[in-house]
Amino acid sequence: MNILVTGGATWIKVDEVRVITNIFTGRTGLYLAKYFKRKGCNVTFVFNPHCLDSIPKSIRAIPFRYFDELKNILEKELKLNHYDVIVHSAAVSDYRLRGALKGKIPSGKKELILKLVPTPKLIKIIRNLGRNSFIIQFKLEIEKYGLIEKAYQSLKNNKSDLVVANCWEDLKSSYKAFIIDKKKNVQEVYSLKSLGYFLWEGIKTKALPSQ
Repeated sequence: MNILVTGGATWIKVDEVRVITNIFTGRTGLYLAKYFKRKGCNVTFVFNPHCLDSIPKSIRAIPFRYFDELKNILEKELKLNHYDVIVHSAAVSDYRLRGALKGKIPSGKKELILKLVPTPKLIKIIRNLGRNSFIIQFKLEIEKYGLIEKAYQSLKNNKSDLVVANCWEDLKSSYKAFIIDKKKNVQEVYSLKSLGYFLWEGIKTKALPSQ
């Protein structure tokens, strides 16, 4: 089985030395890449190396840093190769500058206004190019209220097969997530080990195991 996993934050260029990004490290993606490799899968891990240690040599690793790099890598990989499963756990930037500034913005300005525009939705590109792939997406919300419904609607809108929903409050001190399938079955997990197990079961059965 061929599996592609994305992980880590995307960078958005402000000028030649500054970026806008987020705090996520890609460690969840790396854990899942290792987990699926132990299951005997051929794993490709597309990742931002900024916060990660070295990747096992048994895993095919493709680094990126900027949003456009990740977008281009995914388009190339999914056009050239077939993946049975795609796990899109990268923390992708939702907004970008319309155009990065040249050189380095000088210091000393009293005010600096940056105008941002939405980035293309990579999960939609993944579904369009990976039409026969089993796709697992991730959805993060700040509040618990409405989390399941928002994640499920995202799954339907993006035509994914499973969605992993996280609430930011649940990630501050430990790990907690909800895995949701197309039938809106929900599996609650409290560790990365459990996350890997239930995603693997979902991959094998094309749905969450019966409760």
